[in-house]
Amino acid sequence: METGTSKGIDGIAILVNNKLILNEEDIEEIILNKNKFSVDFIFVQAKTSSSFNDSKVNYFINIVEEFITEEKCSIKELEKFWEIKNIIYKNSKLFKKENPNCLMYYATSSTTTELSKDIHESINRGKKRLNNTGYLSDVIEFYPLGVKEIQKLYRKIDADLEASFLFPKNVTFSYKGEKVTSAYFGLVDIQQYMNLLYDRSTAGIKNVFEDNIRDYLGVDNNDVNNSMKERLLNEESQLFGLLNNGVTVVADDIKPVGETFNLVNYQIVNGCQTSNVIFDNYKEIEEKNISIPIRIIATTDEDTKNEIVTATNSQTGLKPEQLDSLSSFHKMLEEFYNSKNDLVEKLPNIKRDINIYYERRSNQYRNSQYQQSKIINIPKQIKAVTSMFMDNPHGVSGHYGTVARKVKGNIFKKEDFPEPYYVSALMLYRVETFFRKQKDYKKFSRAKWHILMAAKYMLEIDEKLTHTHHSFNSRDMKKLALEVEKRINTENESNSVILAAIEQINNMIVIQQLDLNDRKLFERKETTDKLRQYLIASSGQ
Repeated sequence: METGTSKGIDGIAILVNNKLILNEEDIEEIILNKNKFSVDFIFVQAKTSSSFNDSKVNYFINIVEEFITEEKCSIKELEKFWEIKNIIYKNSKLFKKENPNCLMYYATSSTTTELSKDIHESINRGKKRLNNTGYLSDVIEFYPLGVKEIQKLYRKIDADLEASFLFPKNVTFSYKGEKVTSAYFGLVDIQQYMNLLYDRSTAGIKNVFEDNIRDYLGVDNNDVNNSMKERLLNEESQLFGLLNNGVTVVADDIKPVGETFNLVNYQIVNGCQTSNVIFDNYKEIEEKNISIPIRIIATTDEDTKNEIVTATNSQTGLKPEQLDSLSSFHKMLEEFYNSKNDLVEKLPNIKRDINIYYERRSNQYRNSQYQQSKIINIPKQIKAVTSMFMDNPHGVSGHYGTVARKVKGNIFKKEDFPEPYYVSALMLYRVETFFRKQKDYKKFSRAKWHILMAAKYMLEIDEKLTHTHHSFNSRDMKKLALEVEKRINTENESNSVILAAIEQINNMIVIQQLDLNDRKLFERKETTDKLRQYLIASSGQ
């Protein structure tokens, strides 16, 4: 976030049901579905100083208090977060159990996190003030971070997700092939299963459902989940495991030591609903004797993972499009990306100066040497290709699920050409790299998706090719994508395209008397329509 006038806060993250909320549309979708939700407000202040300063710590907490309690935003850079916060509190009746949690992180380059008595007192007074507002739960935490803590957090980004649990009631699955290293099934006590779910550092649920096709649906508007909750809480809770299909866990490695099983880099690929219902009600059932069926499978073979996810989820009433990420098209697209990269290495006359990589499954490149900025996951791919070739830059600001539903049936068809997908992703990488390096153009960064669209219209070729919407399986679409690619193979070439697009966008804004500082300017279809009309008119001059 920009922090020109936001002196007390350098970063804010708002998590709803453990998912990052990017804009108002994301939270409004949850509210529209009447889903109960939990909220975490996370605030960060980062200082280059080598010590903790009492007055600055106190100021940080004061700004946090202002954010929580004041409805009107007084800090321009925080306006988006302020509005999201206001929407959350206006719908407080949907809070799961408690008010939002508040987590504050204050980072310095200090070699120690030992705080003076004065700073400790300031923090305690600040936490008490925040608690007395009545807007927050009792979870109000202040975390001082020094060099060691920052390094530890940084290393954790790429660390494998691991968990250990007791699993005495297990049976080994006999398999002699190479695709599965080991597999077990049996019953696990819920107390032990919580080791796979509970994140002690956040007191929330771990990020172990990335490969699960369906998000948690809650209990209020879902009869199946509500029935699970009632079963857990009633006197016949021991029958829960008999009436539940159980969970499936896929890990890179399983290390059994006696009755203790250690899982390395694991994901719960089936059982998201069961797991969340157990987690949400654990305090009430902690002392009960409840077991659930579990399968744990060790494999690093991507095709095998896909088969497991498809097989275990096809039994649970999922719609075909929810298995989208496992389709053969995505595998083909990944191979196309790789073939483009191979050409650069094998043919010296290919002048493209960068490789990008398609991540069709989450954490696919987790332990690779590839820079994160060069990895294109499915959400990025959807946003890039729909912005550039479907003239939908205004509609991609939300979460993957929201955006995917809007374009469902129009992309990722098995007969589609891969070129528009690859080229739009390459252009997205170019644009993001441009804004990281060219700080003078930062004010146009919110227009990055519109820059992708503009690049297509600015080609000096047959207007029927650039001004007409083509299906992704048409020869014209492939030809159009290749024409764009010719102009963005190197950073210098792509920067010229980006600068020209920014100039055209700025001209349109001036002519239409729009406000570049309007935070929602580029989220409106009206802006996209005006830009498209301007680009078409300009190309004829």
